[in-house]
Amino acid sequence: MGRVIGKIVEVSGLSVKAKLFELLPPYLVSGTERESAPKINGFVKTRIGLDVAVCQVVGEYNEDGEDSYFLKLEVKGYFQKDEFIQGLRVLPIVSANIELMDKDDYSRMFSSRTETTICLGNDLYDDNKGVNVEINKLIPSHIGVFGNTGSGKSNTVTKILSSYYEILNKQNKSAGKFLIIDLNNEYGSSAVCEEENKIIYKLSTGKKESLNKIPLSLDDFDEDDFIVLMNASQKTQAPVVKTAFHNIKATDNSEDDEDQKTRNEDYYKKHLKNILNNSKRQLFFSMRLYLGEYFENIDCFKYHSQQSSFYYQDPETGIRTYSNEESFNRYLNNIKIKLPSDKLDRFLFELYFAVAHEYENGVGLDFMMPLISRARKLITDFRKVFDFGKDFKTIFKGKKVCVIQLASVNRDMKEIIPSIIANNIFKILQSKKEEIDDIIQVINIVVDEAHNILYDDNKDILNHKGVLEVFERVIKEGRKFGLYLMLASQRPSDISPTIISQLHNYFIHKLVNPSDIAMIRKAVAYMDERSLDFITIMAPGECIVSGTAFQMPAFIRISQVSLETRPRSENVVLVGDNGLFSERDGLIDHL
Repeated sequence: MGRVIGKIVEVSGLSVKAKLFELLPPYLVSGTERESAPKINGFVKTRIGLDVAVCQVVGEYNEDGEDSYFLKLEVKGYFQKDEFIQGLRVLPIVSANIELMDKDDYSRMFSSRTETTICLGNDLYDDNKGVNVEINKLIPSHIGVFGNTGSGKSNTVTKILSSYYEILNKQNKSAGKFLIIDLNNEYGSSAVCEEENKIIYKLSTGKKESLNKIPLSLDDFDEDDFIVLMNASQKTQAPVVKTAFHNIKATDNSEDDEDQKTRNEDYYKKHLKNILNNSKRQLFFSMRLYLGEYFENIDCFKYHSQQSSFYYQDPETGIRTYSNEESFNRYLNNIKIKLPSDKLDRFLFELYFAVAHEYENGVGLDFMMPLISRARKLITDFRKVFDFGKDFKTIFKGKKVCVIQLASVNRDMKEIIPSIIANNIFKILQSKKEEIDDIIQVINIVVDEAHNILYDDNKDILNHKGVLEVFERVIKEGRKFGLYLMLASQRPSDISPTIISQLHNYFIHKLVNPSDIAMIRKAVAYMDERSLDFITIMAPGECIVSGTAFQMPAFIRISQVSLETRPRSENVVLVGDNGLFSERDGLIDHL
């Protein structure tokens, strides 16, 4: 039984007024125990027969002299046996005593004592009261962690993930895993867990080679995936991509595909002849530059700008034979073509000839060459980050934690890589569910700095729309197959509203931008206006938690994770111990 501190003097709907017996100090000490006196956002309880109602303190004031101290309360729920239930079935009555909540009461409000829990930290207004959350309600859910730079987002993400990893490690099973999309390379070394216990893909599209490449098979793609990746326009470019994709797929089943049987050397030579005979200069020189290793006897074909035609120049005599001369055909027949064996090379090869076919049908090259340029660049980048000889299912390499580091990849690949990963994990888990008719594995995809890839853009950029569609599909349907998202961002207003609105649990640190606050106010149905008023004034590490894993919004101080476990996202220290200005000048290679 808690300490009795006053009586209820007025009940008006959900609003309750209570008079204190005496003005209480900030903390009350009983023996060796210390507990907080009721304060704003704290809780008290009151008994109605055998039932116990829980009220939250929303105001306190003095009235008519020094001995009249009052609390303004709001009803939040009631205790039924050992469980706290949010609702209004039990309402306070006038003259009933109000009591302080004890640790057991507080534990029942924010966690179950019979389930495995994660300790997030302590109540913001009472350090003696910890806040635990059931793993069954938090991990299998979509989670959003939002707050300005330096507000403690990374610590919160790490606290959740490291606590979850400890549970996974004890279970020693592969049914639970998580993958971190690390845009700033902050989750390497011992962040979240020891380096030897996770697989890290440190990717690069620059000159520096990727340390590991993501296993991937082209068989995991369909034609729509390629259309999105190429950012192909639907009317003119998409049919070309479909043709090229169909042709590389047909090579796998050439014995059964009648079209593929006729697509031999003569088929491609015919198109190449037409390119030369019809003076398609831009297309020919591009093909010779990028597909030259698959052609023989084409180096001596040159283009005469004034006559707007190709000619063949004999390497020994220098004699020119123009395309309008009958003997020109003899040199065309000497051309030999060797088909690429690599599927990516074959796709680019087929794409060129699909463009040539469309060009013969009257489609201008101005519409097609940008597509070929994108395809060349994309294939070059793909080779730098993906290992197409491996199965995507081996991406975790037997570990429970996978980190995809993207700080050294270009902007396009920063979006494409996460969408490919999310899409493939979705397909695999969906296939398992359909095969076994049950969820046998749970995977959480963590996206740090999510506003950089999940931003809401009204421009008609197909590849970005494709990225959003993948993640919107995951957040709408992933729960049915055991796939969940955790997003961390300092700009929630930049993220697609569809994604924000589908989150189940929110960890909201300090936000000051009006657009971000408006987004939270609109999306988080679990929070009232009074709680939202505190968002702009919270200190680092403090946050409001709300969602399906919590009976009601709670103000908590997230426990600080150990220095070794933290991601590399701390603020720079200039002076003092280990400061930047201390003894590090010798490490600088001057700019």
